[in-house]
Amino acid sequence: MEKDLPEPQAALPPLQPESEKPKRQIGQWVLLVIAVLALSAAVVFVVLRFITPTTPEANTVERNESPGLDGVIAASIPPEQLVLGDCLRGFDSTLSPQTVVTCDSSHNAQLIGTFELTGDKYPGSNELLTESESLCKSVSLDPSAGLDSTWTYHFSRPSESTWSQGDRQVSCFLGLTEGNVRNSLLPDNEES
Repeated sequence: MEKDLPEPQAALPPLQPESEKPKRQIGQWVLLVIAVLALSAAVVFVVLRFITPTTPEANTVERNESPGLDGVIAASIPPEQLVLGDCLRGFDSTLSPQTVVTCDSSHNAQLIGTFELTGDKYPGSNELLTESESLCKSVSLDPSAGLDSTWTYHFSRPSESTWSQGDRQVSCFLGLTEGNVRNSLLPDNEES
């Protein structure tokens, strides 16, 4: 009778189901990363949607129509808000915010001219430097202003990156290397 029985099999360890724990942990981490990314995107969207960007008008510095004895018309005025003829106290750079004063009060620089360049292609730094200097030196100055070698031309001009954004303005300044004056460098009909 024993012949009808199947042969005994070699003893094998019992089959164990594969652990699902590592797969679940990886899946949980992936879901967590996706949730964090989605939340970040939502926050960025809300910030961009509801917070209004600052506009140049919002940063406009008010000019004092009736300056006091100190002659200050506006303090910390951005260079792009300067007006032809503005006399500047404490001038040291064309790109710095300026203190605009009446020209009969003590100052060391004046915005004497602004020019708009033309062209689509950036002409190059050296060419812009030469053209800006030529434009600034072409400004008619008041012969009675007492100009001498202590005055220096300063000008701002577009860089390659600002040119690509549409900037074509050259602003011309005359500044004293030392001291101050109490008069305008422009003829009376040139100031605004």
